[in-house]
Amino acid sequence: MESPAQQQHPTFHMPFQPRLNPHVDRARARTEAWARRMGMFDEPYLEWPERWSGETFNQADFPLFIALTHPDADADELELVTAWHVALWFVDDLFLPLFRRDHDRASAETRVERLMQFLPLDGLPRPLVPDNPVERAFADLWTGTAATMGLAWRKRFISSVRRFLDGVLWELEHVDHAVADLIEYLGARRDFGGLQFTAVLMEHTTGELPHHAHGHREFRTALDAFVDAVSLHNDIVSYDRETDEGTVANNGVEVAHKTLATDRPSATETVNALLTARVNTLAQAPAAVPPAAAPFVEALQEALAGSYRWHELTGRFTRPTRPDVTKPHGPGTSAAYAFQTPTAEHR
Repeated sequence: MESPAQQQHPTFHMPFQPRLNPHVDRARARTEAWARRMGMFDEPYLEWPERWSGETFNQADFPLFIALTHPDADADELELVTAWHVALWFVDDLFLPLFRRDHDRASAETRVERLMQFLPLDGLPRPLVPDNPVERAFADLWTGTAATMGLAWRKRFISSVRRFLDGVLWELEHVDHAVADLIEYLGARRDFGGLQFTAVLMEHTTGELPHHAHGHREFRTALDAFVDAVSLHNDIVSYDRETDEGTVANNGVEVAHKTLATDRPSATETVNALLTARVNTLAQAPAAVPPAAAPFVEALQEALAGSYRWHELTGRFTRPTRPDVTKPHGPGTSAAYAFQTPTAEHR
């Protein structure tokens, strides 16, 4: 009999098709080297080896996620976007355990305030000496990134990072206590999941959107649908891992399980129905948003499909630590497995 911790995922509705960026193998090699230079594999951060080490970093294959969500980025752009995401993944994986251990929210807030000093609006370097990998990453990436985009985009970028970090602080307070209902949870998840940051950074690849597009209600609806869909899908496929780690309280399946007083399969079905509705909202969005924003929304659709594909391929959400020996490895092999025919449960 299959144990509850190993239940199959439901059938996911996915009307979009992913594409793989051809520069993924270069991004893999350079991103790992960059992460090491930033100190992300230094001894103090290996206390949680199941989440952050050279082995688990390669198994998670973060560059593949970016290559599947940014298929048209050139090689340098793909490397830049991957590095930004790795910096925030580092926060997500290690920040919470570090401060949860001592329930030290005050120190966590101090760290957030200091980290934001490395993202000045003018994009110019500051006389601050970074003292941890995230600060080094922000200092290394921000000046060059900010120089290529306008003031409004920089404001959105800084706001999205702050929103993510505040979401991590929120999660620090709620990790041991589930929120009251799915609506409250979904609103909070838009912050601590970091997907707002992903969407803002996509403009660096696709081109900065005009201000009026961001103020358009249908565009905001499309953006929320993208964020919600990635988040809810992640909740379903990461439920087992988060249960093992003791962080499952901030998972939509667990929220549905507790608040609806139902079993896990029924809770998963509820979350998947909500996920399907958000995917359909995103599918209808290009015709509703301003014409200037339609290509960006279509990029979000491909990015959502890419996120689904990455979740199928990465070892980040499974227990085994050994790589799949049936997959090809090494330069030039990514396309050989990224677009294998998916199993029936994911069609």
